[in-house]
Amino acid sequence: MAQKERKTNAGGDGRQNRTILGRTICLMAVFGVVAFIPLLWKLWQIQIVQGDYYQEQAIDQQTRDMLVTAPRGSIYDSQGNLLAVSTSVQNVVISPKDIASAAQSKKESGEEKVAAGETPNAAETAAMNGTYQGFLAERLAEILGLEEESILKRMNNTASQYEVLKWRVEDEVSDAVREFQEEYGLYPGVYLMPDTKRVYPYGSLAAQVIGWVNTNTNMGAFGVEAKFEDKLAGSPGRVVTAKNARGEEMLSSYESYIDGEPGMNVQLTIDATIQSYCERTLAEGISSYEARKGGFCIVMDPDTGAILAMASSPNYDLNDPRTISDPVLSAYLEQVQADPNSSEDAYLEALEAAQYQQWTNRTITDTYEPGSTFKVMVLAAALEEGVVNENSTFYCPGYKVVADWTINCHKHSGHGEQNLAEALSNSCNPAFIEIGQALGAERFYEYLKDFGIIGKTGIDLQGETDNTNLVWSQEYFTGPYGDASLATASFGQTFRLTPIQLITAASAAVNGGHLMQPYVIKAFTDQDGNVVEQTEPTELRQVISEQTSERVRDMMFSVVDSGSGTNARVEGYRIGGKTGTSEKRDEDTGDLIVSFLGVAPADDPQIVILLAFDSPTPVTPGANYTSRGFYIGGGAMAALSAGPLIADILDYLGVEKVYTDSAYADVMVPQTVGLSLADAQKLLQSKGLSYRVVGDGTAVTDQLPSYGVSIPGNSEVVLYLGEEKPTEQVEVPDLTRLTLSAVEKALAERNLYLRPTGSTSYSDATISVSQSIEAGTMVAPGTVIEVQFMDTSIQDYAENDAISSIQ
Repeated sequence: MAQKERKTNAGGDGRQNRTILGRTICLMAVFGVVAFIPLLWKLWQIQIVQGDYYQEQAIDQQTRDMLVTAPRGSIYDSQGNLLAVSTSVQNVVISPKDIASAAQSKKESGEEKVAAGETPNAAETAAMNGTYQGFLAERLAEILGLEEESILKRMNNTASQYEVLKWRVEDEVSDAVREFQEEYGLYPGVYLMPDTKRVYPYGSLAAQVIGWVNTNTNMGAFGVEAKFEDKLAGSPGRVVTAKNARGEEMLSSYESYIDGEPGMNVQLTIDATIQSYCERTLAEGISSYEARKGGFCIVMDPDTGAILAMASSPNYDLNDPRTISDPVLSAYLEQVQADPNSSEDAYLEALEAAQYQQWTNRTITDTYEPGSTFKVMVLAAALEEGVVNENSTFYCPGYKVVADWTINCHKHSGHGEQNLAEALSNSCNPAFIEIGQALGAERFYEYLKDFGIIGKTGIDLQGETDNTNLVWSQEYFTGPYGDASLATASFGQTFRLTPIQLITAASAAVNGGHLMQPYVIKAFTDQDGNVVEQTEPTELRQVISEQTSERVRDMMFSVVDSGSGTNARVEGYRIGGKTGTSEKRDEDTGDLIVSFLGVAPADDPQIVILLAFDSPTPVTPGANYTSRGFYIGGGAMAALSAGPLIADILDYLGVEKVYTDSAYADVMVPQTVGLSLADAQKLLQSKGLSYRVVGDGTAVTDQLPSYGVSIPGNSEVVLYLGEEKPTEQVEVPDLTRLTLSAVEKALAERNLYLRPTGSTSYSDATISVSQSIEAGTMVAPGTVIEVQFMDTSIQDYAENDAISSIQ
């Protein structure tokens, strides 16, 4: 019995043990699962939730990834001339982390050399002395022209793997860095990374249109470079290399180059030759007329709206955009710097303002009161509406009474009775007040909008000014001052517009009435020259009829032929135009803007130009003349400069001259050597040339000028009959401020020839103002000197458009 109980208890203990074991295993499993849940959760977070982050960290630890700038698209003019191009350069880069690791390696190699009885190099010696970073900083500062402390500070930032010490260095600098790098085995640690640098082959040409690229960011800062940054920049490439656990590059392990995608090229409508003509004319005029605040010039194709040239002054060199090169701005900065009461901050502020001024494209940002150049649009509107015609007459007593205001004419004695064409030629303010009144305020305002005078033109350039708030509202025209407002607006005062607005409107007035969208971008092309995008001329609206436009052109021709713009005449070309002289009322200085709006050829316009000079300096405050004797007015200054400019452009475009008087046509000197005197005389007379005989032989033995030289008609050819022709060079005399007869005499005495330009009415009031070959130059006998003449009586037409003439 006792034995049976023992067996029974033994079975119970086994079951109990198994139960305990099962419970223990279950508990262990439960606790094990519970213990692994946070781990599994963490693994899920690391691998799934934050997988991308840790993958990037791993890649960053195992590789070095550096961006390489993509080739920037080039900029071309309309003829394919290269205006902006990117050249290959190097960036000097350091890796502070690599340099710190390299310091230890250099130290070890130096110690090994010492132990072997060898002499460590300078880098190893510096590393042994604990001054490796200082050694690098000192040498790099010397090569790069940087502060040693600045470089050392960046080297001590050992958490950084990529620090650019200097962007886009020249070849001689990169060569010096490379020599330093190779001499001391500085790789890894000091790098030269390929990059590009913007270069402008023409320097300052079309600077405000093209703009420039910021050296540090390689992004466009102004002009086309900034406006079309997304198209020009392309996509950067990459250089990826493997690194070991210490962060050192393992070039033999892994290296990958990912090419950048080049930017698109840009072709402008700007013609580099025409642009150079405009900039030269602007610079010469600013100097001659002592225009303190520069000027601007635009040339437009009236049929398409394409801008052929766009120049502003002050100008600057695109390759060195932060340097002030304009003499007026430079003098101003010198004054600020020399002022004992001026601080460094004041100078820096003045420098920044001067830089911005030279970078600004005045033709689209500046607003001004256009003065009488605006009369072209008033004339066009009035003709289109039929409120005036060629037979309309106007009487000018020298003033016009409007409401309670007396508005003076620039000619205080008055123009008397005049027809419409004469009113435009005389630039008569009272006549145009009557024309504006005939139009009425509502129609006048509608034509302001139709000609694009209010708002923006929408030109594809950065920074165009919206002049909406600078033009009277329609309600103002009909308000208490409506009559006076309409009167002054009729001759282009008391409202402001941009130069691009004026030339765009003027183009519509002469091109058949079509308001065209102005533009400077001709096309975008890829690196293979394939056109990706192309600008098509866009007509915004028809403003006036073709018939009205033709009538406007005819009257503009009369302005140049016999009116206020006569100094713009060039024999052989039909040039139309309108002069302007407007007061800068916003500055309250009495300064004027003198301007000329031109169209050529007048019967079939290929170009419209707007040329203006800002603030010519009177010889004394309030005087009408400059120190050089120029009358301050659009006709005496801007028209005088515009004539030769227009002639140069038309010559370049291949427009054939048509002479109304053969006396002004150039003649090629025929070959008379070997002919009898009688035959030579007959031949010269058939060419419209006169002659003079030297010697008493029977046959011509020599001639002056030589055969093939082009000289003006009616010029005198010297025939030598046995006498020797003079060959010694002669000195060109000073021909300025002389009458035509005096110039002819001075040149004839030296066997030189005259080609007159400018005014073709050679009265006693006509004087020479410039010559093609500088006085004092030695030239061969027979040389043709081009002399420009000015009609000084044009001051009678010099408009005073200013609102200050209202009493």
